[in-house]
Amino acid sequence: MATRKFKLTLRVSGREDGRPVHFKQDGQRFEHAHTVKLNASTDYEMKFTIKPAIHIDKLMINGELHKMEVCGLGEEADAADGRTYTTTFTTVGIEQCKSGKRREVLIVLELENGVYMKVILQCKLYPVGETSHASWGNTLNAFEIDCSLTTAHNYVTVTKEKYL
Repeated sequence: MATRKFKLTLRVSGREDGRPVHFKQDGQRFEHAHTVKLNASTDYEMKFTIKPAIHIDKLMINGELHKMEVCGLGEEADAADGRTYTTTFTTVGIEQCKSGKRREVLIVLELENGVYMKVILQCKLYPVGETSHASWGNTLNAFEIDCSLTTAHNYVTVTKEKYL
């Protein structure tokens, strides 16, 4: 069985203002070690870069199918044998988190040849427009995921995750 390795990089920013989102390390307090900080009732731009380039057929976020666009020519498009897709993710209708609580954002990618990949972002949602707590912590420049795909499987194995 042949194994193919690739890297998926996810970038998230405010849709209207391009403002970066932040994250903090939670250790073992919750299901996942890192928490991404978002605001309720806010639109975000999500960029997915896959190197080497692999086609994404479908994207679902929290069970909802999302339209994706391939970024145009330029440094983000197919640089270094990679491909970048962009979509809008909205937190409209998702309630802010109470103190000590987190919410998972489930991202499912259907790649070429019917291969599936699951990414979970543990998030804390703050009130719309709140910036003091939502921007506390580290700027999330990228969430990098090292992946492998064995030809006999129809799913991606995550080998390493890194918040940058």
